[in-house]
Amino acid sequence: MTVNKELEIAKTAPAVKREIPYNYTSASDRQAISFILGEAVVRQVDELRDFRVTGRSARLLMQIFGDILIHGRNPYLFQELLDSERRRNRIFEHARKDLETIEASANGDSRVLAIVQTLRKKLDKFRAEIEVIPAYRQKLKRELAPIVGTKNVLFDPFSIVAHATDATDWRLYLPVAVVTPDNEAQVAPLIAAIAKLGLRVIPRGAGTGLTGGAVPLRSDCVIINTEKLNHVRGISERTFHLKEGHSVTGKVIEVESGVITEAAMHHADEHGLVFATDPTSEWACTIGGNIAENAGGKMAVRWGTCIDNLLEWKIAMPGGKLWTVRRTDHQLRKILPEDTVTYEVLDQHGAPLKRITLRGTEIRKQGLWKDITNKALGGVPGLQKEGTDGVITSAVFVLYPKYEEKRTLCLEFFGPDMDEASRVIVELANIFPYREVEHEALLALEHFDDEYIRAIDYKVKATRPQTPKAVLLIDIAGHNEAEVDAGIERVRELLGKHPNTLMFVARDQAEATLYWQDRKRLSAIARRTNAFKLNEDIVIPIDQLAVFARFIDDLNVEEERYSQQLYIDRVETMLHESSKPASLSAFEAKIPAGLALCDLIRGRLDTADPLMLRSLTLVQEFRSELKQLFRGYPKTLDAIEAAYKYVRDRRIVLATHMHAGDGNVHVNVPVLSNDRPMLERADHVIDQVMEKVISLGGVVSGEHGIGVTKLKYMDKARIEELSAYRNEVDPDRIMNPGKLEDYEALNHIFTPSFNLLELEAHILKRGKLEELSKKVDHCIRCGKCKPDCCVYYPARGMFYHPRNKNLAIGSLIEALLYDAQRERSTDFSLLQWLEEVADHCTICHKCLKPCPVDIDTGEVSILEREILSARGFKNTPPITKLTLDYLTNRSPFYNRIFRNAVLRAGGAAQRTGTKLTAPLQTSEEAQKMLPPLRLLRSAVPPVPEKTLRDVLPPCDSDQVLVFEPEGKEATSTVFYFPGCGSERLHSTVSMAAIHILLETGTRVILPPPFLCCGFPLHVNAKNDEYDKIVLRNSVMFSQIKEMFSYLDFDACVISCGTCMEGLEIMDAPKLFGNRIVDVSRYAFEKGMRVEGGSAPENLYHAPCHDSLKGKACDLLRDVGGFGKVTEVPHCCSEAGTLALSRPDITDSMLQRKREALKESMHGSATATILTNCPSCVQGLGRNQDMGVEPKHIAVALAEKLSGPNWQERFLAQAAKAQAVLF
Repeated sequence: MTVNKELEIAKTAPAVKREIPYNYTSASDRQAISFILGEAVVRQVDELRDFRVTGRSARLLMQIFGDILIHGRNPYLFQELLDSERRRNRIFEHARKDLETIEASANGDSRVLAIVQTLRKKLDKFRAEIEVIPAYRQKLKRELAPIVGTKNVLFDPFSIVAHATDATDWRLYLPVAVVTPDNEAQVAPLIAAIAKLGLRVIPRGAGTGLTGGAVPLRSDCVIINTEKLNHVRGISERTFHLKEGHSVTGKVIEVESGVITEAAMHHADEHGLVFATDPTSEWACTIGGNIAENAGGKMAVRWGTCIDNLLEWKIAMPGGKLWTVRRTDHQLRKILPEDTVTYEVLDQHGAPLKRITLRGTEIRKQGLWKDITNKALGGVPGLQKEGTDGVITSAVFVLYPKYEEKRTLCLEFFGPDMDEASRVIVELANIFPYREVEHEALLALEHFDDEYIRAIDYKVKATRPQTPKAVLLIDIAGHNEAEVDAGIERVRELLGKHPNTLMFVARDQAEATLYWQDRKRLSAIARRTNAFKLNEDIVIPIDQLAVFARFIDDLNVEEERYSQQLYIDRVETMLHESSKPASLSAFEAKIPAGLALCDLIRGRLDTADPLMLRSLTLVQEFRSELKQLFRGYPKTLDAIEAAYKYVRDRRIVLATHMHAGDGNVHVNVPVLSNDRPMLERADHVIDQVMEKVISLGGVVSGEHGIGVTKLKYMDKARIEELSAYRNEVDPDRIMNPGKLEDYEALNHIFTPSFNLLELEAHILKRGKLEELSKKVDHCIRCGKCKPDCCVYYPARGMFYHPRNKNLAIGSLIEALLYDAQRERSTDFSLLQWLEEVADHCTICHKCLKPCPVDIDTGEVSILEREILSARGFKNTPPITKLTLDYLTNRSPFYNRIFRNAVLRAGGAAQRTGTKLTAPLQTSEEAQKMLPPLRLLRSAVPPVPEKTLRDVLPPCDSDQVLVFEPEGKEATSTVFYFPGCGSERLHSTVSMAAIHILLETGTRVILPPPFLCCGFPLHVNAKNDEYDKIVLRNSVMFSQIKEMFSYLDFDACVISCGTCMEGLEIMDAPKLFGNRIVDVSRYAFEKGMRVEGGSAPENLYHAPCHDSLKGKACDLLRDVGGFGKVTEVPHCCSEAGTLALSRPDITDSMLQRKREALKESMHGSATATILTNCPSCVQGLGRNQDMGVEPKHIAVALAEKLSGPNWQERFLAQAAKAQAVLF
């Protein structure tokens, strides 16, 4: 293989210190100038470098470059430039004056004058573009809105930055616009309309690509985002004519291109079927991307990649055509080398356009089970084309019957190298041959090496004290348990001759899930380098795995040697620079000894074996001797240690994991994106890897695609075949221009990098911006946060999942840094853009668990709100302020007035208003003109007539109420904290909670009236008020505990998840039984069971702040009496005070919940939905017009336990409560 040498041109120049300001990216000055003005100007700047006197002209020149670059890549600054004439005038006037200064100082130098002239033209063109863009955007809306609607044509900075890159974080241009069609029929005319406007199209699904396939390489691209095309149309049957001469009926699934892969898999699984295309990014990636990349996954060992399972798809082509592509000879298995595969292409009327026949060896290279390098595929549209010919809109996939039994195995390989592991993998493939699958079969064979083992903190299962060299996860399936056992026995027999390989079998599905969770956390490898890595996937023949593994081992050894030698070189250079031969100081006398030590260790490193290199024995000996030699010279010792850290942070490490069953190896190299030498060395190492792959008979990609990053490794004949096909279907290059053709793009793409900050770092420290930056800078853009995010709902235009928000935060911080430096502004006015990001969060923390780098977007959002509040940019509507005041006010009089005037009378007025304004609610224009209409979109449910305190004996602010079980001795004592929602809003919740506790023989200690956990204040960034509540409650709880020190508290009990979270911060559990538990869970622990009888089916809603930790359905089943309980997904839409502050956001969430409720009710006119959060009772109550009755689990238990008149019994119990002073 010959790597394209054109790409090496930019690397021949010596590295120089960066001079362009505001360049917080991986791009060098040379790369940046070349991108703006071309190579000729780069050469002129280089020539002038040695002729500088004061350097003032150079600094002014670089500042202009910096201004152009940052406004071109940062959508928030770009939007500010559009919106503010004052800013525009200031930026361009400064540039004009600076150019005049440079020109006046040029002394007639033609090179300087040529640069000034070129730059002046560039600035004039840039300003002219800026001036017309607002009108141009209006034109785009006018042309595209009739097709997709105004709301689906987006220019806002959040949408733009979220679509500027993919999972690689490489980027070049910002898209002109983002368009989100609502249905398949809109896509083809949309492409035609965009082309008519003189613009190009890039299709995009989830943006999880790993080679830059959706990154704009031209400045005139519109992104068509297909995430709204997310309907699973259903499962049906088709007839298949097999080559054996008979026909069979098989199941297929029809899905739109924006369907998340995992959703298709779940839908098939619910019907006892397997959707076999399962890329590792299944939680986020979409069907269209799977087809465009020919994605594979762990099940490819059994059923192949996307191409093997795809039966039919529709694709919108340039010119406004919608084609159908259909495979006519599917064999209900993966494609074999000896097969022929036939496709027919039909136009929008169903008329045939062409028929394409491919051999199995054209689809995949002989001897390989994955290969996506034949991009043309004989002209099959869409498939494997990476969006270069059209937009895939829907597809039909073959489904397979699910195996009845499956077991997961984990193999841990010990020993000095990968030889044994490689032999085991090859032998496993041999003992489970693909063609013999009538009985037990391999469904997955997934490997990761010791670099990953360390990166993910893998918990070693073996009792050996060493770290495994690799781990292999295996799924063995069969039609019955005996077949699976036979498969496991095959593996056990195989391992009998491999003493360094230990096998562990998952005991059940829960443990199997834990095994596979490790595999899903591998992207954490990039944590060391601030979430950036070179991510390559290659394919080699399985019998060459051992050879390739040794090659990777050897490469890692040599890179370790290089790193340690580099450290010695840096120390040697430092000592030479510190040397002053004329000096007779004691320090000077030590330098020759230090240099001699460098020579000695360098010589030993040259011949050191791998074990010595990996153990760092020599380099640690070197450090130790240097510390002894320069003892008493702290600055020198600090410099030596700094050199060590610098070099170690920049060592190249190749980590591998693989879909071992088909020889698909993923080679990852974490790199610091700001370090040009490290990037270039990593690039050089990857070049070596690719050359080795080709020499072993492999290919450079099996599933990731080619995109931008792998183009230089592609056979040019393959690219020419694709170009010939594109000339036929898209001669004007409307689709994804430059992709899979532009070799030069790799010289210009860049990635953001805040590692570069030096003088700017102190700016970040102000206003918690540094803290915010550090909380998100490890984001690897994998999208695992997306599936459960409450504010990700494409159907209503909400794309605010954490990955997109993190991209926006990075862009905003860059903009703020620029403003602080260039504009010398400290008002941080650009923070106004952060509020939209901060508001789109329910603080549910669901994104934390799946995140491989442990980013808690709930915490991030609270921090954002605190920053906004501190700077005066946090808007809190009057209704929200009033509510927060109510929650913090403990006055019985105020609470009574507020409840009657606002909650009861105001609620009634709101319900009336909802009815009266119903005709206006369908008009978006009316809602824009009258924002209060949004508060009337859905009717709030009525609240009970009385609060908890209205039915209890009097209790002052320095008293608690003690409830004793009636007629029996208390068997335990709990501290019950009802919180605002259970005590004041839906008071029947707290009444029911106390009732069921008493019925289980529990003594209940109830705190003084009207206490708040503080959580609503915390999430609204009311820090002073929140701190007061935390202090007050903490003191009060300690005093209560002290008062009842003679009692042994069993638990702190709550009936609200946010209270659980709030009290944990106050350490309440430590005072009361060392645990905090939901009241229903506690009642179950105390033996509460209810009669089953003919219990009706119930629905269940899991709160964002789930006090039952996802186990509510299990609890309801174990308690009994509730029949079948079906969980209904998605947020209730209340989200605490979010429904008051941002009804526009929560209304979208409500519509999604209503859709889910409708689906779960299966046409029933009424349904009871259980939950364990009083705020969710409020939110779910907005669906009463659908016949939905929300009920807290505690209330439902009270009804089951004591009948419909349980409140009468509770009132009798409550009357006996005793007030105790504390």
